[in-house]
Amino acid sequence: MHGGWHSARLRRRLGFAVCGASLAGLAGSLRFWWDDTATAGVLVSAIGAFVSVAALVTDLVQNGTGTAGPSDGEIRRRAADSLADAVREQWGAEARLRRLQDPAPLDVEWEPAERRLADHAQNIRWRPPLPAPRDSDDGAVLGALPALPSRRLVVLGGPGTGKSVLAIRFVIGRLAERQPGEPVPVIFPLVGWDPRRTGLRDWMATRLATDYPPLAAPVDDRRLLARALLDSDLVLPVLDGFDELARPAQGEAVRRVNAELEADLPLLLTSRHEAWETAVTEGDVLTAAEVVELRPLRLDRAAAHLERTARPLRLDDGEVGTVWTPVLNRLTRSPASPAARALSTPLMVALARAVYSDTSRDPSELLDPDRFSSVESVEEHLLKAFVPAAFADVGPRAAETAVRRLTVLARAARRRAGGRLAWWELESMLPRTLALYAPGLLAIVALSALVLPVAVARTASDLAGAEDLTSIVAALAGQTIGFAFGARFLLPSAPGRRGRRLLVRQGLVTAGASVLLWAGFAWTDDLRLGFRFGGVSDGWIPDLFGGCLFATLFTLFFGIAGLPRRPVPLSLPWSGSAGRASARVCGAALLLSGACATGLVLAGRSGSLWTALVGITCAVAGVALLAGATRRAGRDSPHPVRAGRVARRFVVGITRGTAAALVIGVGACAAAGLTAVAVTAAKSASATDLAGRQFGGWRFVERHGVRTAVTARPLRGTLLIPGGGARPVAYPEGAKPSDCTLPLLDRRKCVPFTSLRTVFESRDGAVAVRLTFAGERTTVAYAANLRSTLPQSARGWLAQGPVSGLLQRTLPPLLGAGVLIGVVGGCVCGVYRALSVPSDVMRAAGPASSLRTDRTASVTRGGAVALLVGLVCVPLAALPGDPGGLVHVGTQLWLPLGTAALSLSAWGRFTVTRVWLAMTGRLPWRLMAFLEDAHRRGVLRQNGASFEFRHVRLHAHLAGDSPSEDTPLPARADAARPLQPYGGRAADRENTGIGGSGADRG
Repeated sequence: MHGGWHSARLRRRLGFAVCGASLAGLAGSLRFWWDDTATAGVLVSAIGAFVSVAALVTDLVQNGTGTAGPSDGEIRRRAADSLADAVREQWGAEARLRRLQDPAPLDVEWEPAERRLADHAQNIRWRPPLPAPRDSDDGAVLGALPALPSRRLVVLGGPGTGKSVLAIRFVIGRLAERQPGEPVPVIFPLVGWDPRRTGLRDWMATRLATDYPPLAAPVDDRRLLARALLDSDLVLPVLDGFDELARPAQGEAVRRVNAELEADLPLLLTSRHEAWETAVTEGDVLTAAEVVELRPLRLDRAAAHLERTARPLRLDDGEVGTVWTPVLNRLTRSPASPAARALSTPLMVALARAVYSDTSRDPSELLDPDRFSSVESVEEHLLKAFVPAAFADVGPRAAETAVRRLTVLARAARRRAGGRLAWWELESMLPRTLALYAPGLLAIVALSALVLPVAVARTASDLAGAEDLTSIVAALAGQTIGFAFGARFLLPSAPGRRGRRLLVRQGLVTAGASVLLWAGFAWTDDLRLGFRFGGVSDGWIPDLFGGCLFATLFTLFFGIAGLPRRPVPLSLPWSGSAGRASARVCGAALLLSGACATGLVLAGRSGSLWTALVGITCAVAGVALLAGATRRAGRDSPHPVRAGRVARRFVVGITRGTAAALVIGVGACAAAGLTAVAVTAAKSASATDLAGRQFGGWRFVERHGVRTAVTARPLRGTLLIPGGGARPVAYPEGAKPSDCTLPLLDRRKCVPFTSLRTVFESRDGAVAVRLTFAGERTTVAYAANLRSTLPQSARGWLAQGPVSGLLQRTLPPLLGAGVLIGVVGGCVCGVYRALSVPSDVMRAAGPASSLRTDRTASVTRGGAVALLVGLVCVPLAALPGDPGGLVHVGTQLWLPLGTAALSLSAWGRFTVTRVWLAMTGRLPWRLMAFLEDAHRRGVLRQNGASFEFRHVRLHAHLAGDSPSEDTPLPARADAARPLQPYGGRAADRENTGIGGSGADRG
């Protein structure tokens, strides 16, 4: 048995401890707060949370075992078998979509290439001699690879000659014969490899780990599972599209392959002839590899295929034929005509079939010498006519719209390596400014939707604690700016990036931003009379700074948790049916309790802000868990994760996240506090002496070191009584306190007041206000919120005192906020470490399925974050006197963190992109439905969770480019980083793969 977290006994004890703590909390709630109506909602939610915790602990106990895990060799074999299943599913579906079986593949002829392009014969050591060129199918080429002792083959061919379909058929054929534990053929599109900077094995391992997330699991301190499979020769590389490497790197690429792959490792490589010739000239031949070249398609084979795939009909002469029969008869008599020569590649045959065989169009127009005077004109015509033909059944206007939309997508895809259309990468189509500010805007919209029940109950103003609409707008604008800043500078640039260097950078950036924001806040607001979170500000500029600071902290939490700047699809780690059952129980309990609490607010039985927030949080978290517990939601999860491992991830995430966020939060808040004190001290240095003066209805007196400002004018406002013997907090008329009532503190309340005599008293710069009510009743209150009633010069005179006193009044609330930041940051990290599993974009049922999975996972994590942060913030209400207004900080961090989780997810970014593209008319509102339709019609092909255009020439045509036959797709500067699922551009950039059969796609 394993010790530590692998011990079932330890997990059981931990579970019982959690249950005990929950019971104790529940008993406390019953004992002290049962009679409070507002508390009833919180109590119901507490019961729901307890039931949820109990169900989760039950799952931990039932799923915890102490049995030893499989050996490293067994892990690798299982991973290889799982990889084989994924590759088989992908390319089997692709073959069916390409109609390779309808009615049969279009085979091409081949021949040995020039001897100078292959290795020496004695190094190849054929068992049988290489067959002579013949009317063969390319199955003979596939059979040539096992016939070689080295099992290495290079296949050359021009554009559209069928190289990639050959690679697909090779992979499917090898998988059909593969036994468990044997090597898995995997297509690696070489477009993303830079051999001058990255080794082949390193690049393939990175690509496998990125494209197939389960292979990103570590097997030891040095290697990932993907690299272990490569080192164990459990992956048979199929290197597709050698010609798409940059020309200066092609010679180095061959040298890398020879140096890093053993000579007896099987290998299939496809390339155009010119690129391979350049590589051999500048580099070397591929060791122990034979080289064959695909021949141009003969006209009789193309004619037979077109006749075979068209509908039979009766011709004018009474004979039975097809729409192609008279055209092919003419072309047979004129083999040098442009149309005949254009049909020498499977790509053009496939296009011709799609344009004419499957529609009512007449192919005789191809015989017009005026319109088609060259091969290029015929090819351009077929490329141009393909998309309208694919959408012919929906009408000419709809087909024209489809062409326009696909053109937009083609141009956007050209900017990415490999030309992939992945929904989580479409964010690059947004304007730079919108992409920067979109997360903040989405978070605000989501938060507004969530607090709608509170607004209905007329408690929405409690959420802001602001005096007017201008302040609210300023705070929201500040949050948008803060989100943009944090997403740019605090989130890691790539998934999985963690480490000390990143934490140091996050700490420095947060400290710098906090110092600047607090300097601006202290300069535009008046902190001389004291500072308290949730206080009244001087104008809208301080609210702008405050909103920016809070949103920056949100992104800091997610940055520490490892959420990347460009998010990728994620799923949930439910461990089979037991895990889903536990999630459903938790979700139902939370939904019921949240509905009860929210019902109390809507029914008017409770107006408490916290009751509403607890109800909303529990309800949203419950709905998210119920959605995440469905089979459909877990379809794209790579592998179930054991419940014990989820719990361990959660504890490790909370521990490390709290430590990191605590250090950064306290350090940044301390630096910000010192800056605010320095700015405030500078503002107070030159105060006017007002002792003995009287103006504006105020009289100023200094006696025995005590300065007072007295007025007899009536002063109206609201007095917040925190309870617990703490000093009340005075608010001027028109400014509503943020948290008048709390269900956990029945003594906390707000009362209106009219002061008949108001006295501001200052001792060494510490200012308090004495309010005198009718009947000579007096009370001493926190004075800073009433500073607007004082003349400007009076503020500086009253606040004059030693800097140490100002430091004592300003720094403690900020340090308390720093500690709260650490605890909240730990909660966020714990949730994301436990509930974030990379989505299997390779084996996804489709892009739409992957999108649904990420959406469900995002909502689940957002609800869990809000729930856990709420459990942390609720105890703040029990702090005696609410020191520094930390309750307001907790309110500001509660629900917004949940909506921030949504806005920073891949689904959130896609939502913004989808709305923008629909509003600008570039793409339809139902974008995924349009992409699925284009896929069904053969314009796009599906590669796991993403789409790609069926051929590079179709892609280039729609994008408005005219690349030469040897010009590869341009790659971005980051093309070395693998971005695509396994096959990436699986079926070769040459692949015809459009509505035809067989090798006509390559």
